[in-house]
Amino acid sequence: MAALLGRTTLRQHQAGGATLLMTMGLLLGMSLTLLYLNRSLVFEQRASANQVRATLALELAEAGLEWATGMLNTAHHIDANCSFAGGSTVSFRRQYVQTDWGKSSATATDMSIATSSYPGCKIDGNNWACNCPDISGIGAVATNPGSTPLPGFSIVFSATSDPEAVRVLATGCTALVGACTPASGGTSDASATVSAILKLRRMPRALPGAALTCGSSCTVGASYNISNQDVASGGLLVNAGSAIKLANGASATSIPGQAGASALLGNDSSLSALSSNDPDCSKSAVFGAFFGSTVSQYAHSPLSKSLADCGSASTCSALVDAAYAEGWRSFYFPDGFARNGSGVNLGSAEDPVTLVSGAAFNLDGNLTIYGIIFSNDANATDTAIGSARIRGALLTCASYDDNASGALAYDGAVLQALQRSTGPLVRVPGSWTDRCRASKDQPPVISCS
Repeated sequence: MAALLGRTTLRQHQAGGATLLMTMGLLLGMSLTLLYLNRSLVFEQRASANQVRATLALELAEAGLEWATGMLNTAHHIDANCSFAGGSTVSFRRQYVQTDWGKSSATATDMSIATSSYPGCKIDGNNWACNCPDISGIGAVATNPGSTPLPGFSIVFSATSDPEAVRVLATGCTALVGACTPASGGTSDASATVSAILKLRRMPRALPGAALTCGSSCTVGASYNISNQDVASGGLLVNAGSAIKLANGASATSIPGQAGASALLGNDSSLSALSSNDPDCSKSAVFGAFFGSTVSQYAHSPLSKSLADCGSASTCSALVDAAYAEGWRSFYFPDGFARNGSGVNLGSAEDPVTLVSGAAFNLDGNLTIYGIIFSNDANATDTAIGSARIRGALLTCASYDDNASGALAYDGAVLQALQRSTGPLVRVPGSWTDRCRASKDQPPVISCS
């Protein structure tokens, strides 16, 4: 009996040991499984976090590219914080991609890129802190608004083989205390770079070939002086869709060797067709032939300043001067344009203006306007007094009747400067890429693979 009990106890001990071993094995297997799953979870979390940071950096770079495009197409003068400002400042475009504007006729025709400064912004929720540093030296991009690292972007510009185009390269950085520049290296969690080429879309698209262009008839008063000594334009004085009338006493001066009367081109079939199909000028037919858009599109362009109640010179002159001081060079006057003054200028040979009137225009006094005046009125009449001078060109969608004194001189250089100063910069299709990089050199070298 005792022997039997001993054998039973031994079997029980053996069974308990086997159970323990099996339990330990299962526990070890579960532990290994949990460790593997935890490792996979950590890996997925890290991969997801990296993906979020990479996506954020790319979106920041895209935001920078769009911001730079918008700033380049803003006429307003800016301050050091990239905010709109008046006074003796310059626009974003002239500070960074037309830095030699107005220095000479040679450099004013091409983009002259500033590569020593990095304009850019940092973002804190809905708040932006931007910096547009001076181009004279390497400038830091927007200071951090607060002690918390914040995401941001910076912009680098580079020249292209096209003198009227610029490459915009935007670098986006995730949480960063310092500046997000190509030289900032690995100080951010993630960074991304995108770029695109922006090309100048000249405005107006086609320059007039004559000092005075009328959709239908042109009448020039007896005390008016009209001239065109630009050889490239052939010295054309008046181009009209129907009859041209120069009153006795009107002065007409063309290029040497060509009589003024020989520089009049009336009954132009192309102008006549445009004017006949749009007798009230509501279709912008003549305007579109030169500007490549409708009057409404021009008026709503971000580069155009619309000024209502400008039919009276007593109010209009101050409004235009204030807008010009802010940086505007393209104007639209839905109620007409009137200007007076003595010894005053609007625009300059290097910095001309485009004045588009939805009605007639009236110039009074001894003043000079550099640029283009376009009247989208079917019966434009200038009956002011004084010796107003226009250097550039004058256009009307239909008829024009000038009974005033003054002078109109065709100036090809002024018109070309106008195209570059008021034309927008538009993205070249297919130029977007994320394969361009900026080196850490000062200034950086742009390379695209």
